[in-house]
Amino acid sequence: MHHALDSTCKALVENLPDGVCYVSMEGMVLYANRSFANLLGFASQQVLLGLSMLTFMHPDYHVPMEDFLYRVLQKDHSLSAIQVRILGSEENQRWMEIRWIDIPVEEGAFLVVRDLTSYKTLQEELLLQALTDELTGLYNRRGFKMMAEQELKHCHRLKNEVVLLSIDIDTFKQINDTYGHDEGDRVLKLVAKTLETSFRSSDIIGRWGGDEFLVLALDAPSGAVDLLTARFKQALFDISQRQGLPYMIAVTIGSAFSNVKTVSSLEQLIQQADKAMYTNKHR
Repeated sequence: MHHALDSTCKALVENLPDGVCYVSMEGMVLYANRSFANLLGFASQQVLLGLSMLTFMHPDYHVPMEDFLYRVLQKDHSLSAIQVRILGSEENQRWMEIRWIDIPVEEGAFLVVRDLTSYKTLQEELLLQALTDELTGLYNRRGFKMMAEQELKHCHRLKNEVVLLSIDIDTFKQINDTYGHDEGDRVLKLVAKTLETSFRSSDIIGRWGGDEFLVLALDAPSGAVDLLTARFKQALFDISQRQGLPYMIAVTIGSAFSNVKTVSSLEQLIQQADKAMYTNKHR
């Protein structure tokens, strides 16, 4: 009966949908079921035996994994699971959760491994949706604030100068009222696309709300504002002509800058750029 039960348990573990492995005190794989081998892209679990768990991890996760294994093998219950990226290409990232199962054994530990790739992909998609403006594909207010604050801190540490532009579409209400909201949406998309082609990919661009856009131009001296705005305005003029629009897309722009002498927060930069934009609009 005992032998039959052992055989049944082994067959059960062998056919579980989640990966199961047994690692030595040195973190070497001593046992692996089929699901664990499949998760790592191996046809047979036999080739895994004797290999370090770090063999399968992306280098960025070697240190966290070593810390996790150390705690597990010391029977430290403060960290029972870890999420790690599997070694592979940047285009095809794969993730797994490794969970310690506290089964009494003389040495080593049993680990249960679950594929997290679909969950991580969904998580990234949801985060992207939460930070992106659905109409234009630019950062929305939340996304712009999060990315711009992060980059602004980085620029402050490096003592780099940055410029923030506040951009408002002229006569947008008239375009909406005359040609309809679909045409208004078209204008917003054209402005967004022109912003992306007029500024560097490293610059932070967002739709702040309505017909207002913000650009945080990184490592850009304040003396370059006229050049940046003139290039963007010319690009809008050109696209209006190429598209054969019955109106000309024009914008009013205000700017603010932060450098070593005048270190400003993102909120201060936005307020200053907005004020400059409204001043320019009413000239």
